[in-house]
Amino acid sequence: MATDSIASSVLSGMGRGTGVDFIKLARDLTDAEKAPSEGRIKDAITSSEAKISGFAILKYNTERLIEQFNGLNDEAELAMPTASSSDESKVTILSTDGSAPEGLSTLSVSSLAQGQRNLSNAFSSATQSLNSGSGFTLTFRKDDGTAYDLTIENGFDTPQGIVDKLNWEGEELGVTASLISENSSGNSFRIMVEGEVGASNGFSFTSDLLDADLGFHDSDNGNLTTDNGGASLQAATDSSFTFNGLSITRSSNTISDLVPGLIVNLKGTHASNESTAVTVVHDKTTLKNKLVNLVSAYNDVQFALNELADPYSSEPDVGGALSNDLSAVRSVRDSVFKAITKNSTTPSGDVRALRDVGITLTASGDLKFSEADYDNLASTNFSDIKVMLSGGTTDQSKYDGRPQGFARDSMTQLEVLTDSISGIFAKRTQTVQNDLRRYQIELEELDVRYEKIYDRYLAQFTVMESIVNQLNSTRTSLADTWENMGKFDK
Repeated sequence: MATDSIASSVLSGMGRGTGVDFIKLARDLTDAEKAPSEGRIKDAITSSEAKISGFAILKYNTERLIEQFNGLNDEAELAMPTASSSDESKVTILSTDGSAPEGLSTLSVSSLAQGQRNLSNAFSSATQSLNSGSGFTLTFRKDDGTAYDLTIENGFDTPQGIVDKLNWEGEELGVTASLISENSSGNSFRIMVEGEVGASNGFSFTSDLLDADLGFHDSDNGNLTTDNGGASLQAATDSSFTFNGLSITRSSNTISDLVPGLIVNLKGTHASNESTAVTVVHDKTTLKNKLVNLVSAYNDVQFALNELADPYSSEPDVGGALSNDLSAVRSVRDSVFKAITKNSTTPSGDVRALRDVGITLTASGDLKFSEADYDNLASTNFSDIKVMLSGGTTDQSKYDGRPQGFARDSMTQLEVLTDSISGIFAKRTQTVQNDLRRYQIELEELDVRYEKIYDRYLAQFTVMESIVNQLNSTRTSLADTWENMGKFDK
């Protein structure tokens, strides 16, 4: 500092003086006076920083507990069911989700859904002109009466031109067309048109050519099946089957509305009195693992609360950080306790809460999970457990007002703590951060105040050193005078 430099210059010009480094002495005295106040402020800063870390730890662990409850909120996520077919040549399983109930179903397929198929006249080549190079209109009519006039342009009045036009409009028409060579010589081609499966997807052709239907409905071309007054190679039909004895028809072979969460595909027909068994079995281990993780997350919250509240904790940095804010600790502990011990708003059978599925509180306040108790209950009442936890719903909105189930109830209670504005962690952290800013200001003001005290010490010691230096000079002068007076007689 400038003051130190000036003082050093003064000292160097004074001779020996007292022989004391009064600059260092002034600093040491200032630091000694400053230390108690500075120590109190720095201790308060350290304590505040530990509190902020403590609230962050509690929030993190509480959010982890909320995540575990969230994994129990949807019925479809509580079990991973597996479905199997006793005869995959007749019925296959396409997909299964968690909402599929356990059980055995039987299907007996009498007919499969199929699309209409029509075959045209035979043409000598793919590029055979059907209208001497001129365009014409091909009308495609669905069984519901909807008609589409397809314009075949000049020069495209060929089998290949018709196929290209049908496929160009195929998405709207619901058909696909292909040109098939009947022999290796390449002198006989037929157009095959196939529609979407389902009895409602039949169609017919007409044109303004001499052979109006291009042979698409001629029996000579194999179009022997009559449906809705039109002949075809294969009629559009629905699938027909029995499901658990109930006669059912569908417009597709992919069936998704028989068993919730299960999609099956019909592949073949059964002989009389034959059927395929479809079995759904739930993997109860999925839910068991989720409950184990829930217990672990709850116990982590309890451990954090205990260590943060214990002034004698050996945890580094944050142990005992909240020992002076036990009201916050109690508030969090009470909310977490209620979230884990409350009854579900959707009890089912004798299953009302976690205590009914093998989760109990120990004397120390931790949770304990009995897998044996869970296994016994799940073997007979698994659906009750799912309803108690999830309300028997999947993707239920928390705003719809209906009973939410245990998991959503608990999440709602804990989310009050973690709210980014009004939650206890956010509000307490903001208060401590305000304290930190105040402590930093106090520390800066303390530095300014004690620098002034240091300057005062330095000024006082400078004056003292000057006086001592003058006295030393006087002493030296007197000594020289007396010594010279003694020489007068010699």
